[in-house]
Amino acid sequence: MNKILLLIKTNSPTDLLIHLGIVLTLGLITFMIFFNSVLPSVTYHRETVTMPDVQGMSITELEEFLKKRDLTYEIKDSSYSRNHKPNVVISQSPLPGAKVKRYRKIFITVNPKNPPLVAMPRLIDMPFSEARRALLNEGLELGRIEYKAHIAENVILEQTVLDKNYTVDNLEEFKKGILIPKGTRIDLVVGDGLGEREFPMPDLAMMPLDEAEFVIKGHELIRGNIRYDYNSSYEIGTVLSQNPLSYIGKVKDDVKPGSNQDARKKRLVRAGEIVDLVVAGNPAARPEDEAKLTDEERRRRDSLNQNLNIRSKEDFEKIRKKRLGIEDKEKKEPDSN
Repeated sequence: MNKILLLIKTNSPTDLLIHLGIVLTLGLITFMIFFNSVLPSVTYHRETVTMPDVQGMSITELEEFLKKRDLTYEIKDSSYSRNHKPNVVISQSPLPGAKVKRYRKIFITVNPKNPPLVAMPRLIDMPFSEARRALLNEGLELGRIEYKAHIAENVILEQTVLDKNYTVDNLEEFKKGILIPKGTRIDLVVGDGLGEREFPMPDLAMMPLDEAEFVIKGHELIRGNIRYDYNSSYEIGTVLSQNPLSYIGKVKDDVKPGSNQDARKKRLVRAGEIVDLVVAGNPAARPEDEAKLTDEERRRRDSLNQNLNIRSKEDFEKIRKKRLGIEDKEKKEPDSN
């Protein structure tokens, strides 16, 4: 004991430095032994395994499977999927193929046995694109799509879920809240943009353009493209032809189209159909149409019209009133003086 105390005893600064060096050396040796021998054996350093793919595996077989590979698991979340069976793994972290230490814990997401309930959105009167987004947001699936004759194009008319049909007649049920399993398919009936009732296509030939547009709108048809015939001898703004035609087939020789001798059948159309027109000349552009023209379209129009006797909008209105027998009532009052 006395010899040990003698070794520890310091008689000079040199002895103190020697003792400090001995302590630091012993500490460094202890540190290296701990981190190179003891710690790796506790943390399984350099003992790695390849992460297996457990996706699609049931919970009952997962535990035994991971135990044989020195791994454990923890259920991190549950997310319903129609594409997987109940109580199976649908995702994992770390991903398959990763190198991990032994006894590493795998975090998994499991498909629940019973899908959660969500509120069924009301899709009636909704555009199809919005209805599809609403289904996706609620975790529901788009089922069968059926198109039905209706003036509202691409608008939802009916929705059917779990053999229950919903229309405008039972919309009150949506206020109470309708809960359905997440992932449920919903069948839709969508309007095709055409009316249910068929009617004879009106004959627009020789009408002024504004009257033809009025007739088209009155029959719930849609005015399509207008092509102008700049070489026509008819008054500017007169409808020369239409598509679809009012009659089926060609008129016989020496028979006036539309007369009692015209034996052709009338073409039947439905509301919502598009009617294209060919018009004489190019009437004065309306302000809203003029604003839509590009510089190139305006130059082309001016080039086509430069050799024509283009009337102003006011002149065109006078011609229209004259054809309809409407007299201009605006007269100057006599000077009282």
